Amino acid sequence: MSALMNTWAAVGRVAEDAEFDPTIVTPGVEGFIMTGIFAVAVIVLGIVLVRRLRRNAYRTEAREQIARELEEQGGTPDSAGPSSEGSERGPDDSDESAASDARS
Repeated sequence: MSALMNTWAAVGRVAEDAEFDPTIVTPGVEGFIMTGIFAVAVIVLGIVLVRRLRRNAYRTEAREQIARELEEQGGTPDSAGPSSEGSERGPDDSDESAASDARS
């Protein structure tokens, strides 16, 4: 533990003796590149999020329209035949919907 304290003391003395140069404190090219990569990643994630939300909204609209058409024909969505809801489930759907289907 004593060696660690001696190291910190030496670092402190060197830091006190060093003169502050504002040109050395910049992030440089590496910081600029990392900021650009981060910005591109945020934009891509936003585009993916909007695409998934839009896809989910279209699926909901289609299911509601199918249910309305079946009700107009005199049937119910449950009496339309074997449930094909499991085959419609895509990789974007969560396991919670599968668990709720199993409960009902």
